[in-house]
Amino acid sequence: MDPAAIIFVTIFTLVIGRFVYGRVKYGSWTGAFAGGRIERTIGEVSTTGRMAGRQVLKVHAMRNDDKNEDFVALGVTSRTFLSGSLQLYKLSKYDAQQLANFLNQAAK
Repeated sequence: MDPAAIIFVTIFTLVIGRFVYGRVKYGSWTGAFAGGRIERTIGEVSTTGRMAGRQVLKVHAMRNDDKNEDFVALGVTSRTFLSGSLQLYKLSKYDAQQLANFLNQAAK
């Protein structure tokens, strides 16, 4: 095996290993990507997707025990016939309160 292939396989294994370690440590893929354990899921809202797809916005109260930090994660899950994606937004509690105020103002 040539050195370039060994380097590629090593880097690929390290990246995948990091995500699997996060999944085991935090108990979910959302927790692995956000860097904390889901304390509770506050709720979810379905939105209209494109091309017969479905999008769901979930709000999670999260905690990172290593940093003694509480935060909010917004996860947008998109699913279509042959694909899916997760976009995750990590907000401090202060930023989440500001976002809630903005949404309240926009909904009036």
